Amino acid sequence: MKNYFSVFALEQNTEINLDDLEQKYLAFQQAFHPDKSTTSDIERSMAVNEAYEVLKNPLSRASHILQLNGIDLENDSVAPKVDTATLMEVLEIRENIAQSSSEEIDNVKKELNKKVKSLINEAALKLENKDFNAAAQILIKAKYFDKTLKDLKKKQ
Repeated sequence: MKNYFSVFALEQNTEINLDDLEQKYLAFQQAFHPDKSTTSDIERSMAVNEAYEVLKNPLSRASHILQLNGIDLENDSVAPKVDTATLMEVLEIRENIAQSSSEEIDNVKKELNKKVKSLINEAALKLENKDFNAAAQILIKAKYFDKTLKDLKKKQ
């Protein structure tokens, strides 16, 4: 597993300076631009792109920290299973969305955004305390809500 934090010489943390990340990313891209690079430079550029995409998103960043600590939320065969209460909550939200007006859907999107941010903050505290299993359960829930939010945005 590649440590994306090390690609940008950043401390492994849920909170990072996004401006600093972007400046380092742009500097890498300028140095390894495909038009003036070798094959190995292009591969490096692809690795930098992947690292940047993961680290710029707080949910992906927290999931990456879990991966670095042996819990892979991206691999369904080994990821911890979501609890029934979360599944029921997501199902209820999706059912309500199907019967909602566009104004109500906007309110649901705002609430989901708040939930996802709150869950990421809660998981960050667990990660700081090295409680990786608790952080994993929280992030799984956040991922379900985030997926619901993304699906809503696609529909509108």
